[in-house]
Amino acid sequence: MKLIKFYTFLFLVFFSSNVLSSEFWSNKVDGPTSNEEAIKMLQGKKLDPIEGLWFTDGLGTLLIFKDQNQFKMYIVEGPTDFNGTLEATIFKRGNSYDFIGRVWYTQTDGSYKYGSQSGQIELYNNYFFQKYDSLSDEGVNMDHKVTRIWPEDIVAYNNKFKQKETNSEETKQDQKTKDFYALNWFNLDDPKGHHAEIPNSNSEVYILETEIYLKGQDEIDKFYNILFNENASSNDMVLIDNENYGYTIYIDYLNDGYVSLEDWKDVDSKNFLEEMNSNADKTINNIIWVFEPKINENKNVTYSYKINWEDGNITLETKILVLGRKGYHDIAVVKKITDDFDAKEFEEFALEFANTINFKEGFKHSDYKSGDKVAALTIGGLVAGSLGVKTLAKAGVLAKILPFLIKFWWVILAPIVGLIGIWSKNKKDNYQTKTRRRKKKD
Repeated sequence: MKLIKFYTFLFLVFFSSNVLSSEFWSNKVDGPTSNEEAIKMLQGKKLDPIEGLWFTDGLGTLLIFKDQNQFKMYIVEGPTDFNGTLEATIFKRGNSYDFIGRVWYTQTDGSYKYGSQSGQIELYNNYFFQKYDSLSDEGVNMDHKVTRIWPEDIVAYNNKFKQKETNSEETKQDQKTKDFYALNWFNLDDPKGHHAEIPNSNSEVYILETEIYLKGQDEIDKFYNILFNENASSNDMVLIDNENYGYTIYIDYLNDGYVSLEDWKDVDSKNFLEEMNSNADKTINNIIWVFEPKINENKNVTYSYKINWEDGNITLETKILVLGRKGYHDIAVVKKITDDFDAKEFEEFALEFANTINFKEGFKHSDYKSGDKVAALTIGGLVAGSLGVKTLAKAGVLAKILPFLIKFWWVILAPIVGLIGIWSKNKKDNYQTKTRRRKKKD
């Protein structure tokens, strides 16, 4: 508070009272001059605790209302010549308030001399103390008590709007739920385990009985718009665990050509990790491997890393690259994390899913022939290029989604998901069972 006072003092020293008058107070009559008029300006909206109609001896009734990122105090009805004028500007600092306001002194000829004074407001339930940083030019302590007139009970008044906001939000979320299930979900009405073709890729993936999925850019755009109010960047398929809501898988096929494996021997996980940490934003404490990049016998690569953020949040990025003759699948896994998260089991889950994706004969990675289109990036370059710390620009989306279908809280723009919430042991058991089921069906 001393620092605020000091800067206020400097401000008053370097600027004239005329400038201050146009900035923080004014003698112009441009505000309400009756209590009824003042109350009308406040009605119909939720109020800040400082907002309302107030009364103090000497000035009469005062109107305080929010104006963008600050508050204005107007004299409304009182025994002075200043009804309808701006008396002070109030600044909210967390749960406290500072002000810069007008003071005036009556001259012998009846005119006024004006000045500016700063201070603080100590707010209580239905009154506040307006305390000045210094005495008046005449050496008078100008501190005074101000009592609320309207609304008499601001908590009860605001609760009415809180209920309206809740009801409105619930209506919106109900509509989102309807829109969500109105999408063209495959395997929803008659669920069964089966192989499903991945669009535009000459490949298929095994779908569990408990999984639902969308295909095609149009449907996936609708999915993104329901949750995030924007189109998807590019996805050919979105797959969701419809039983325990433990994961979402985003599948994208890139027709970039054959990816060479020649430089896999040069892939150095340690160097990758060091580079990611050195290039990381200052809001990141560190990045660690959940499981390192590994090329598997079916010509797919799996890897996952965890980001520890400065604010205490933890996020997870998990990738699967499945290679074919004409291109490759870029797959992001969004996984619900338990407090007893097992990295080894999660690695097995990612690998088992990758192994369910099969290219048709003639389109497998091993079907490559001389003269085929070759991708600009080799496998090492592809992995290196896919590594990168995503920002949490969409983090605010999570809070917006939470009221909507709590079971879908984890559906966030791939491949980032916050590791929030503590889940019971039976949820992990469900995850383990799901893994074994996928093994069995394959």
